Amino acid sequence: MDAALVCFCDVCGAGVTAQATLCTVCGKPPHQPVQYQPIQITPALPGQHAQLAPPVQTPMQPGSLLARRYRIVSKAGEGGYGVIYKAEDIDRYRTKVAIKQINLDTLRPREMIEATDAYNREVRYLSRLRHISLPRMYDAFTDADHWYIVMDYIEGTTLEEALKKTHRKHLSLRKVLQIGLLLCDVLGYLHSQQPSVIFRDVKPANIMQTKGGHLYLIDFGIARHYVPGRKRDTGPLGTPGYAAPEQYGRAQTTTQTDIYGLGATLHTLLTGKEPSLVGKKTRKRFLQGKTRRHLHQLLQQMLEPDANQRPQTIAEVRLQLRLLSSRVNARRRFFRSLFTALPQSIMDAMLCTMMFSIFFIFILINAPWLLIPIFSIFYVLLVLFKIFMDLREEEEEET
Repeated sequence: MDAALVCFCDVCGAGVTAQATLCTVCGKPPHQPVQYQPIQITPALPGQHAQLAPPVQTPMQPGSLLARRYRIVSKAGEGGYGVIYKAEDIDRYRTKVAIKQINLDTLRPREMIEATDAYNREVRYLSRLRHISLPRMYDAFTDADHWYIVMDYIEGTTLEEALKKTHRKHLSLRKVLQIGLLLCDVLGYLHSQQPSVIFRDVKPANIMQTKGGHLYLIDFGIARHYVPGRKRDTGPLGTPGYAAPEQYGRAQTTTQTDIYGLGATLHTLLTGKEPSLVGKKTRKRFLQGKTRRHLHQLLQQMLEPDANQRPQTIAEVRLQLRLLSSRVNARRRFFRSLFTALPQSIMDAMLCTMMFSIFFIFILINAPWLLIPIFSIFYVLLVLFKIFMDLREEEEEET
């Protein structure tokens, strides 16, 4: 089939020729406009089914009432095929919720298929998964032109946004290790499901962080179950720079796919750049220190193109990150205790200076020959002080 003459069926999305009168897959005329009817989704929780809502204006305005229950507060964000609104649930004491709205009128036939799949996945997974780092879903319903998902409203920013706001455009080693351990916990929960849930889109933009430092994994639009024996997935899905090679149709995605995404995410947080964009200068600058070098080795293993060369389970990654984190925290405690032993006031410093001056004058008058060893000792102390300050600067960088 000539690639220049290939187009897609408006009904099922299958590839057809421009001259075809009937689609070989669905048997319908492929080039005629088709009216789509939104599907009715079973709500997440029994007894909370919202009836078919009347059509609403897009975008929804603050103060408007959705499904006779949700009072719109403001627009919180957008991405993919949806818009996120902050709202209040008037049936639950005005509890803050997030409402994802998918506008069907703006989608082309191919996008309609992808949006339907993403919507069904998110409803299916969020309705049954329960974890402290996953938003809880409360309701799902449709109107004539939109689909809706109601879930927890998370007050915070994505790690992608947080990274842009930092002064150095990257996070400290200690912070990266903390985030890595928290993500290992929630990914371990997903992988422990029967069958395992593969998130397939671990990246800074899909990780929300509250002001208190709590993390949430968001957007289950391309998550899937692991199917033993399947050679490959149905299609390429993921974000370039964070998607593992098998997500491009080479093989089936497994738990190692999420390990690859986690490695790419931690690498980006540590350096401020995606792994493929890091040059030799940046890599050398961020590899100073034994702990950083060990973390780099772990990330390189997580980013192996061959899934069999990566850590086999997220538990292995968690163990390595915990060892590195304990080393950083031990150094931090050591320096904190050392700093508290230093003079804590200007008066202490002045007293030490005065006592040293009196001693120096006494030696100069009575035993000038002692000046050489005294200056030698003073030089050694200066060298030790320089080493101490270098270690302190490195410790501050890591914490």
